[in-house]
Amino acid sequence: MPVPGDPCYRLDGVAYLTLPWRVRLSDGSTRTDPSQWFTDPTVLADTGWSESTLTQEDIDILFPPPPEPGWLEQGYETPEGWRLAWQADDVALLTGLYVLAKRAAELGLGQPINVTDMDGITHSMSFAEYESLLLAYGAARTAAAEGQ
Repeated sequence: MPVPGDPCYRLDGVAYLTLPWRVRLSDGSTRTDPSQWFTDPTVLADTGWSESTLTQEDIDILFPPPPEPGWLEQGYETPEGWRLAWQADDVALLTGLYVLAKRAAELGLGQPINVTDMDGITHSMSFAEYESLLLAYGAARTAAAEGQ
């Protein structure tokens, strides 16, 4: 389990424990193998990746505690305090949205992602914010399912 101060990488303020294998540059070209592209300052400047260290807040997002009993009906509470449902259909919908948003980000479209919470309120966010949210959502969903 990571601890505060451990090394990590950041993109748009979001902490990642590993780098992606492939990055797309603004000219449309790609670079693969992070052990190579991460050492190129031109690629880093173009993609926005940087080295950092984990904070406790990062760890809480990456490894949330399992939810209370009745978790399936309660849904997942985001760090902002709104809830996402996590029945199988909800997971499938959010996963599909992620696939489409990732492709849009790869194409450089930079459009916001809109997610509707359990109260019917729509929340708009960047792809990096959505990816971080979905990783925390998935980790919490897995932890909850294992704790049943």
